[in-house]
Order: sequence, then C-alpha cells, then structure tokens
Amino acid sequence: MQSFLRHIETPHWIERLPRPLVLGGFLSGLLVYSTLIGIMFGTNRQLIGLALLALPVVIVGFTLLLYRFEWFVLILPLTGLAMRPLAVPAGNGSELPISMLLTLALSGGWILSMITRRTWQLAPSPLNKPLLAMMAICIFSVPWGLLWADPIVDWWIMGNFRLAQIASLLSFLGLLSIPLLVGRFIQHEWQIKVYLGMFIVCGLLMTAAQTFGIDHVILVDMGLWGLWFALPLAGITYLQPGIHWRWKLIGTIILCWHLWLAALRNSLWISGWLPTIVGLFIMAFLTSRRIFFILLLAFALNLAVGPGRYYVEQVINDNVEEGGLDRLEIWARNLWVVRHHWLFGTGVGGYAIYNMTYFRYDARSTHNNYFDILAQFGVVGSGIWLWFAIVSLYYGWQTIWMAPVGILRTTAIVATSGWAAAQFSMMLGDWVLPFLYNQGVPGYRYTMYSWIFVGLLISIRQMIKRQTET
Repeated sequence: MQSFLRHIETPHWIERLPRPLVLGGFLSGLLVYSTLIGIMFGTNRQLIGLALLALPVVIVGFTLLLYRFEWFVLILPLTGLAMRPLAVPAGNGSELPISMLLTLALSGGWILSMITRRTWQLAPSPLNKPLLAMMAICIFSVPWGLLWADPIVDWWIMGNFRLAQIASLLSFLGLLSIPLLVGRFIQHEWQIKVYLGMFIVCGLLMTAAQTFGIDHVILVDMGLWGLWFALPLAGITYLQPGIHWRWKLIGTIILCWHLWLAALRNSLWISGWLPTIVGLFIMAFLTSRRIFFILLLAFALNLAVGPGRYYVEQVINDNVEEGGLDRLEIWARNLWVVRHHWLFGTGVGGYAIYNMTYFRYDARSTHNNYFDILAQFGVVGSGIWLWFAIVSLYYGWQTIWMAPVGILRTTAIVATSGWAAAQFSMMLGDWVLPFLYNQGVPGYRYTMYSWIFVGLLISIRQMIKRQTET
C-alpha cells in the first residue's frame, strides 16, 4: 500500500495553498456533500442519494484502477465465481453483473491507455485477429439486423429490445476481451496459481453447497462451473510434479465426490456434466495415450455390459420425457429464419424477435451456441467463430508441448482440454456466448470461466518466450 501511495502525487497548485485554507475547503466540501445526501434521502430521492454515496467509492476505485491495473485483472475470476449479489439493476428484472462491469472498465481503460501512449499493448498471439474480427462482426450485426429486418417484425413485442440488445452486445464484447486482458496482464506463475486456486476452492464450496442443500447467494454454480472445477483439480492432483500422495488421495476423493454429484445425482442436466466427462477424457489423451485408451476401454465396457448401460438408458428416457427431442424442431425453425438472413444474421439476440413474430405461442431459444451464432451473425460470423475455435485449439496444443514440466504445462493441458470440452458444450447450450433471452446478460458471470482459461494460454506462451530469451 505504501508503494501505491508513493505513486500518487499531490498536485503542485494544492501544495502552494496555505494549510488552513486547504483544511477549511476540505471540511466545507465534506459538509456540503453530507448535506446533499441528507436532502436526497429526506426528499425520497433514494437513487440520487445512493449515487452520491457511491461517488467516493467510484473515485477510489478509478484511482486504484489507474495505478494498480493488474490487481483488478487478478481478481477478475473471483467476481464471476463468488460475487453474485454485486450487480447493477438494468430494469425489467435484469441486472449487469460486477464481473461484466469490471471487464468493460478494464478494457476501456486499457484502450484509452493505448490511444494516449500510441502503443499497441496486446500480447503477440494468433488469437488476436479472430478475436478482434469476432468483436467487429458482433458490433456490425446490430445495424445490419435493423436495416435488413423483415417489415412484419414487431420490435416492441418483447419490450425495450434495443436496450436489452445493447446490454447483450456489451456482454459479448466483454467476454471476447477477457483473453486479451488475461494474456497481457497475467505475467507470473504465482498469478496462474492464484487463478487455479480460485476455481478449485470456489468449486469445492459449490460442490459442498449442492450436496448438502446449503442455500447461498454468493457462489455462481451455474453453466460450466463443474468443468472448470474438475479439470484444474485433476490437473493439480495428477499432473503437477511434487504433489504428496496424501494430497493426491484427497484430490481423487474430491473429484469422485464431484462426479457423483454431477453425473449421478444431477444426471438429468446433461449439458452441465457431460462436458466435464469429455474434458477429463481429453486431458487424459493429452497426458498419456496409454491411460486414455485404458479409461476409454473401461468406459466402453461399463456402457456395454456394466451398470452404465442402464444408467444411460434412464438418462435418455428422462430427457425424452422432458422434451429433449423438441430441440430438433427448434433448430429447424432457426434455420428457416437464417435462410432469409444468412449473410450477417439478425443481429445480437435478433432471432428472438423473429420467433416471437412468426411463432408467437411457441417461441424458444435454440439451446445451441452454434445455431445462435449462425442466426445472430450469419455465415460470416460462423466462419469467423470456426476460425477462432480452430486457431485457439491448435494454439493450446502447441503450448502444451512448448511448456516446461510444472505449473505452466499443467495449466496448458487444463486450459486446452477444457476449451475443447467447452466447444463440445456449445452443442448442448449457450455456455460460451450467453443468448439474450436464455442465459441473458447475468449469464456473463459463468460464461466468462472458459474465456479466462483461453487467456491463460496466451499468458503461458508469453512466459515461455521470456524464459527462452533469458
């Protein structure tokens, strides 16, 4: 803290003023400020009063942001994992989570810094171009969807759609900027360990809370939280050298506990637990082909002649009874909309308006990120996404074999296998880019998990590069 205070210099014009005048001005300003707050609350203007109360916090936070930018990047995962109540109301029962607001503030400050210093500060990476192109197509799709909209579309059928669309656009831009932020400002191995520790500790608390039915409002145990708890836990337990066998045993017990909770107790939620299983198999493949094929053989025998066969049949029957096959009809409708808006799509969240116009009494989201991207951003947007997905997975593969044994290689395997599983999960839900009328803007909290680990791949490559140069 002392080092931080030394960076803040008192303006010279204040130092030249007499001390009594400075003290008197400060006390007078504090008196006026307190009086204004009292008047606002006394005249039933709570919103303005709350804004005045928050003003010092905003000023201090902005000052910290300027002088300790990396602190905020370091706590970014925690804002998504364990700060659910911190959000700004956005009307219509929606809210803007603190994780999204912090990401946008960091991105905005970073952009201003690059403009004022006239320097390009992005970490060198082949992921930069597809990420920036995806941001551009997200922004461009909004006016395009408005200009090429069907004349019959009722824009007010879903309330203030434009405001909700802008909020969703900002959430997309925030998610896409996370890898760039993390890749640039996470520069040390201890910071990576802090990131992994956050996911493991919070994931353990989430597992305990769900197992014992503990009602909480802090943790965000939604989306792919299980994937990003199980993989870092397995990575540290089995891949990190120097781990004592007692810790390996504890890690194995916790991992089995979580898999029991996810795949057996919550078996109906396939899109929540199946990506975790896929991610663990990919991790095994990236680590040891022999272990992978042994696990695959055991898994196949269990499904063929073991109890797994009856389990799978039960899960399939439960999902069919719940209406899982209805997704085929939903996807067919989605393609019908895309047929007339195939180039750049209907804009962020745009196909919801078409569903409400043409299928008013049975309008549903696709629960599939690939169909979402196609409908919102068209063939061009889908092509850019596939470009980014392929480049990022190959980038992760390269990083694994470049990283030295230790925390860097462990994290590279965790991030690559988890990101591959996240690509698989996109067929089952909008767990990577939250659709406006399904996960909504509040879904930013847990969709950000996957993007953080993409950013760690960039960080690892930069650390490897620096180690090689020195």
